[in-house]
Amino acid sequence: MVLVIISLAIIAAYTTAVCIKAKGVPYSISATYYSLDHKLIFGASMALTAMFLFPVVWELSTSFTMRLLAMAACIGLIGVGLAPDFRDDWINKIHCGSAALTLVSSQLWVGCTSYWWVLIPIWIAFIVYTVIGMSKHVTGDIWQDFVSTKPMFWCEIAALSSTYCACGLAFKLLLKSL
Repeated sequence: MVLVIISLAIIAAYTTAVCIKAKGVPYSISATYYSLDHKLIFGASMALTAMFLFPVVWELSTSFTMRLLAMAACIGLIGVGLAPDFRDDWINKIHCGSAALTLVSSQLWVGCTSYWWVLIPIWIAFIVYTVIGMSKHVTGDIWQDFVSTKPMFWCEIAALSSTYCACGLAFKLLLKSL
């Protein structure tokens, strides 16, 4: 459980710090890379988040498929950290591929746990937030209204939240059985 807390503390501290520095929510966690004075902080935060989380999700995985998903999710997050400059055409392919791998694999991993149901309220909250946000920012351009809600940032927060919730619930059950 200590590793989950460390992993969560790293990503939460990084995200909170960059939101405070920017005085608001960025378009994505990855977009914060461009606002940093010390660019290595982004890569270190992503890599350390994944490396501390990996042993936990590996141990909580009850099948070969879940272990592959756990590995893919963590490797993807490390890839995001290693290829942060997504404005570069070549790096963009690595960054976006890694981000997609992390998002899809982590959510499939959560879906394979006994706590798959955490996905429902978290993703419903994301959808409701987006719809309400779009309704407050009606410009006649639905794409612009959608982008104004900063959906990528909230999508990343939803994916992280569901992963950490599933890990926390699994450890709570594990502690009860001891």
